[in-house]
Amino acid sequence: MIIASLIGGTIMVNGVLLKADDIIASATSAANTANVHQFATVLELYYSDHNSYPQVTGGPAMIDELYDEGYLRSKPLDSTVFEYSSKEGGQDYSLSVQ
Repeated sequence: MIIASLIGGTIMVNGVLLKADDIIASATSAANTANVHQFATVLELYYSDHNSYPQVTGGPAMIDELYDEGYLRSKPLDSTVFEYSSKEGGQDYSLSVQ
């Protein structure tokens, strides 16, 4: 059984104090990392259909392109944390999260 209570900005879970801000930051980082892996998969589908990766610069532009083309059903809350650049005329790319 897990017992949790909120005290100010701190959460106590089974007698262990955890800062809410740390939990949120950790969850956000995990979600962004998962999104990078999902974007990599989607980029391969995009390449298969277009014979090139999106020829845009920046995470928000890449996400907008994939969303507008129907490869993504939703966008991440903060697309500015993603870095994307097309390389070699769309035959390669660089993708990371800040």
